[in-house]
Amino acid sequence: MNERIANWLEEANWDLENAKILFENDRFNTVVFHCQQAAEKAVKALLYHNKLYGWGHSIHSLLEKYKDIKNANFEDIERTALSLDKHYITTRYPDALPNIAPHKAYHKQEAELAMNQAKKIINFVNKEIKGNKENIRG
Repeated sequence: MNERIANWLEEANWDLENAKILFENDRFNTVVFHCQQAAEKAVKALLYHNKLYGWGHSIHSLLEKYKDIKNANFEDIERTALSLDKHYITTRYPDALPNIAPHKAYHKQEAELAMNQAKKIINFVNKEIKGNKENIRG
């Protein structure tokens, strides 16, 4: 596998591992942010694998680029991406939510959901890359 792609996937998995560590310490807003980052990095790996450039932080927008070249429908993954995209800012900035700091706004169930969503997107990316082995250059 191309080193650039491997690095993006490795960082995606690293972010997910960091999310698990933070989850054990009740840092739920940061868990959710790292999950968003994990999914974003995985999708960027998928784009690079398909010789596309992944710029930006919206997982959904990045998936749209992939969807366009594949001429396929990934509705379930797109919904998952949209859900994680909503947390890119609100997990970190004190003025992103009305009258509540991010670390007080997120709870365990949201963090668990985000971890499952990030895993789902990473698994999707791995499956797509393995399904297109002919495009991988090592």
